[in-house]
Amino acid sequence: MRKARRVALAVVVAGLAAGSACSQTPRDPAPGSMEFSPRQARVPGEYLVTLAAGADVRAIDALYGRFGIRGTRAMGRDVFLVRLTEDPGPARMEELRAQSAQIRAVQPNFVYRINAPRKIQ
Repeated sequence: MRKARRVALAVVVAGLAAGSACSQTPRDPAPGSMEFSPRQARVPGEYLVTLAAGADVRAIDALYGRFGIRGTRAMGRDVFLVRLTEDPGPARMEELRAQSAQIRAVQPNFVYRINAPRKIQ
């Protein structure tokens, strides 16, 4: 009887572990929609630009240079933080991106905040 209980417990634990593992989301999900909420805070004049494979960083200047590039910083994996003097807005940046095969993606540099824990009363 004791051995049957142990076997049953082992089956239940294995089932829970398998179910938990199957419900995990992938670590690198597919890119989502490029629609942004107007309520999301962003840093004015700053964008994250992702280059297409094999593209050179000069493609950023060629496409967005008309807005006065104040700085470009490599963030890794072909992503660059681009600071502009004149902010054309996310819609115009995306419109221009669609015209270049060298730029894979562009998005505003959003401000992320961590909410302080609330006091439990």
